[in-house]
Amino acid sequence: MSFCPKCGNRLKPDARFCGNCGENIIITPEQQNIPPPEQQNISPPPFRNNVPLPIASQPFAAPTLEFNMKNSQRSIVNLWLILMLLFIFCMFLPSIIGLDGFNGGFALSFGAGFMVIISIIVIFIYRSRAKQLDKILKGEGRVAVWQYSREEWFRFIVVDFEEERKSKKMLFFVVAGIAIVVGIIMTILLKDPLAFLIAACIIPIVAIPAFLAPRARFNKLKNSEPKALIAEKGVIVGRMFHLWVNLGATLDQVVLKTDESPPILEFHYSMPTRQGRQTEVARLPVPAGKMTDAEQIGNYLSNRI
Repeated sequence: MSFCPKCGNRLKPDARFCGNCGENIIITPEQQNIPPPEQQNISPPPFRNNVPLPIASQPFAAPTLEFNMKNSQRSIVNLWLILMLLFIFCMFLPSIIGLDGFNGGFALSFGAGFMVIISIIVIFIYRSRAKQLDKILKGEGRVAVWQYSREEWFRFIVVDFEEERKSKKMLFFVVAGIAIVVGIIMTILLKDPLAFLIAACIIPIVAIPAFLAPRARFNKLKNSEPKALIAEKGVIVGRMFHLWVNLGATLDQVVLKTDESPPILEFHYSMPTRQGRQTEVARLPVPAGKMTDAEQIGNYLSNRI
């Protein structure tokens, strides 16, 4: 088994070019008999800017700063456990108080039962996230911990707010446009203007979170400690937790944007939804003097995708 001389990717025995970087491969008979690194008690070379570093080098320095925070995901689990117990009580409330089913008892039980199902789903999702956050906080897969000055942090959250506002505004216009088109088509087919009004009601429902979410994110980052933790399975920015493992989530791309002040390291990840894969972006400011570390971390995580 051989490896690409340019990027270190493992090659198939009869490969004529690298499937990762496209490098033409010329393998001599002697090279074909070289055992893989795991059989030589060495590791494949780490990378910086897609160029192999010396074997003795590390792709990044070991984190030296501590990162402590409360597991917010576990708090969400506890909250929904309480709500689930309340909904279960409401399911049996009509029989307890003697409320007739045709006078609202059936509706109350059905609605409460539906919310119990929703609660179970939310608890399952956030319990999984809480376990992963516990592991990350204990140091599993930890790559770096960055501390920022107040000036760096404030410049970052302003940039993050503008990016989020643009993203949510675009999403709002797309959904609003689809709602209007569907409303017009349904009005023509049904010959009833009420169909357009029903479709139009979707617009304010989408507008509220689209315009409030960026502001809520801004306030949350503003009130957070100016720190970030980067791990192989996710990142923590202030008090915001981004996870790209479990439940079909994947890390899709790592981008270093140097045209911002401060520079921004972006982690693009996605997760499955009923409408397809939903894409999210975790943004981390690069502290002063950490640009080389940011490049190495970006390359390291990109090579794990």
